[in-house]
Amino acid sequence: MTTFLGRPSPAPPAHAVIGTEKPLVQSERAFEPAVDGLRAIATLMVLLVHLAQWTGSLIDETGKAGPFAPVMTGFLAAIPIFLIISGYLLYRPWADAAIDGRKQPNALHYYWHRVLRVFPAYWLLMVTALVVFNREQLGDFWRTVRLLTAQHVQNWADLRTDPSPTNWAQTWSLATEVHFYLALPVVAVVLHKAVRSAKSARLAGALLGAVIVADFTWLVATSPSSPLGPPSLWWLRGYLGFLAAGMLLALAAAKARSGPPTAFVGFVRRYPWAFWGAAFAAFALSNTDWAGSIDSAVLMKEEAAFKYVCHMAVAVGLAAPVVLARGNGPERLLSRRRMVWLGRNSCGTFLWHLIVMQVTVWYLMDSEFAQLGTGAYFALLPFVVGLSVLAGWLSYTFVERPVLRRFRIRPAAEQERRVKAGE
Repeated sequence: MTTFLGRPSPAPPAHAVIGTEKPLVQSERAFEPAVDGLRAIATLMVLLVHLAQWTGSLIDETGKAGPFAPVMTGFLAAIPIFLIISGYLLYRPWADAAIDGRKQPNALHYYWHRVLRVFPAYWLLMVTALVVFNREQLGDFWRTVRLLTAQHVQNWADLRTDPSPTNWAQTWSLATEVHFYLALPVVAVVLHKAVRSAKSARLAGALLGAVIVADFTWLVATSPSSPLGPPSLWWLRGYLGFLAAGMLLALAAAKARSGPPTAFVGFVRRYPWAFWGAAFAAFALSNTDWAGSIDSAVLMKEEAAFKYVCHMAVAVGLAAPVVLARGNGPERLLSRRRMVWLGRNSCGTFLWHLIVMQVTVWYLMDSEFAQLGTGAYFALLPFVVGLSVLAGWLSYTFVERPVLRRFRIRPAAEQERRVKAGE
């Protein structure tokens, strides 16, 4: 769940970069509104599919596929979309520095900002969930430590309690991303040397492409996966390909900002809607049995391969026009104020929506997990979405933004500007 707070000036539009005699270099923290809009879409996808699970519309109480399965199974592509965004935004400063021949970003500053961005909001959610809903399990010290340090994806028991999912089960993807946060500076150093030694981005791009191929090969080779824990497919190695794809987009964008765009970037800019069309086609295919059934505990090799390709096509197809074709239709659509606002508040929405569902379904509706039915889904939808978005706004306004503004390490030029302005 990567975003930038403080809202720096927007990045220059693509046509401004192409049309100048001296290429413009994007700021390392330039704000791209459409990326927040894309994050809003992914967040709503997660919320909608989880509500379908809680009401039994996606998987009923017997474990069989529900009536929404043919149209909502593909919503599982939301996680790859999040990871593509993270790979793009977090690697972007390193990609810009490598292409422009500048010094790499300060890794310690990067780690500190990741802590500020992720953990205050996450700790508030986790402490609330533990104290209010799971107080009897606080005696397990190491389990609590794993949860507070976002290491729970390594242990299935940390994610579930009998008989129903916990209200922090969605944070497994955050734990996976935290491992990526730790690894990124090391990977970026290798890619930086590859770019500098080859005098182009081709070698670094080839290395990232190799990661995608290796990730795909490992996934297919280890299928059918065991339904028993720990869920190793949720660990970082199960999602490296999507993160690498986001990093490839950052590398392509950096290359295009510093000189003539590559053939791929030029194609995206000429046909941005074609990429979205391909993404929607891949989404439709991911809802078929070719990608495996939503009620199956395992995926066969061919199903795992098909699902991976579909999810990659959905994530890249949606993201590429947004980050490489600024000023075109998809980017303008996702840059609308309401979409950007939803994306800005998406971290808290993502963190708190399962507690909203638990309180709604268990306590207000006095029902068990996956037993309310399809009618309840539509009745609860506006209530759950509204409360979840409200929780996201409260988290951003009173936790995320104040913490980052107060403790973020600012570049020297920005500090000088603030001193002159008397801030």
